Amino acid sequence: MICNGIDTDRLAAFGGFVAEHPDAATLSTRVATRWDESYRTEAGTAAFEFAGEPIPRTTSMSSDLPRVLGGDDAGPTPGELVLAALGSCVAQAFVESAAMAGIAIDHLEVAAEGHLDLRGIVGFVGVRPGFTRIHLDVQVASSADAAQIDQLVAAALQRSPVADTVRSGVQIDASVRQPDPA
Repeated sequence: MICNGIDTDRLAAFGGFVAEHPDAATLSTRVATRWDESYRTEAGTAAFEFAGEPIPRTTSMSSDLPRVLGGDDAGPTPGELVLAALGSCVAQAFVESAAMAGIAIDHLEVAAEGHLDLRGIVGFVGVRPGFTRIHLDVQVASSADAAQIDQLVAAALQRSPVADTVRSGVQIDASVRQPDPA
């Protein structure tokens, strides 16, 4: 059955595959970011790996800072990209949960608003450089009642990998490579 553009039979089969093959349920994704100039960067997806198989990806996105913060305003800020990723992931999880429940969605918009203290970015001790609070404003048109919509929002927030990452944090480490001088 197709609901909200999602093949629910295919999705259920995928869920069954993951349940039966938990060792194959991990996914690794890679995005390479290249500095251009000033505050501009270009990030591109290279591939992700699912169940040991590489899946080619070829998408890209730019980032910059607004002029008031020293950039050229040639793209969203990295923080705006985080908010876009969060809003997109929650929207996808919402529509997927609605489809599996047989609830048609006519319109969905997730606006993410993040708050941060710029003092953290410039190095003030004791001030975090990241978002201190994020608010999601979910606008949805559907024949579902308010209780069903609330349940769908809760399910989306619970199942969204990006929401989980933002909410729970994740270990970040780095390795450094330097090209050999020619």
